[in-house]
Amino acid sequence: MLLLAVGIFWGFNWPVMKISMAAIPVFTFRAIAIFFGGLCLAALCRHMGYSLKIPRDQWLPLLLVTTLIFGFTVLSGYGVLQTGSGRAAVMAYTMPVWAIPLSALLLAEPITWRKLASLLLGLGGMALLLIADIKTLGGAPVGMALMLVTAIIWAAATIAHKKVVWTVPTLVLVTWQSLLNSVPLAIGAVFADYDGVAFPGLWPILGVLYNIFIATTLCLYAYFEVVRIFPVGMTTIGVMIAPVVGVFSGAFALGEPLGVAEFAALALVLAAIALPVMARRDAFK
Repeated sequence: MLLLAVGIFWGFNWPVMKISMAAIPVFTFRAIAIFFGGLCLAALCRHMGYSLKIPRDQWLPLLLVTTLIFGFTVLSGYGVLQTGSGRAAVMAYTMPVWAIPLSALLLAEPITWRKLASLLLGLGGMALLLIADIKTLGGAPVGMALMLVTAIIWAAATIAHKKVVWTVPTLVLVTWQSLLNSVPLAIGAVFADYDGVAFPGLWPILGVLYNIFIATTLCLYAYFEVVRIFPVGMTTIGVMIAPVVGVFSGAFALGEPLGVAEFAALALVLAAIALPVMARRDAFK
């Protein structure tokens, strides 16, 4: 259920972000959503009786994961503004493809022929999207490049989180990640967005609320809980639905085009993500 929730709600969030951040600058939008999402998570910790204390030896890995999430948060915000939300979703959710070489390097997981084929399929899907953007959108390759970096950072954050044997509940970790990330985001909002903030309309406000309660409070906790429970490859089972939701919700909500390149790239990326999952159970141990 957690995997399914992450895949659906994060997928739908791509057009939500594009609508919201067209009216609210990236740093301001992210700072508000993540800070108040962190407060919601802290309230849940208190309700469940969890202490927010982090052991001294786990602060360094927590700060590392938090820093990587900060990079993902900022770059994905700017990336979705530079290209279609559906294309951004497909590119961002190549994360499992990049997690394969990172898991081999840092977790000593072997690179099997299935994993190598997955990587090549993902690269093929990204090439199709890049070619389509060059022909139709001109400046969109900048957004695609940002989303590519975002996917790699997300993979790195996943591996870093998986590598540590945490002694505190996932809910506590995600609470600290959100609250700590809100500080540089707020500073960025002051310096980068000070002259571009105006009172938004109804839909951007609803987008902020969606990001506070769903994309941050629910999905951020659910994702890292799934990472804690399952091997890295298995986390793709749920999130692989997200680019599908992102592409088609973007087409429905924003009128973004759906053509042969989009469907072909989507098929390649989904195949890239699905192939390691279809491997025998031993491949993920």
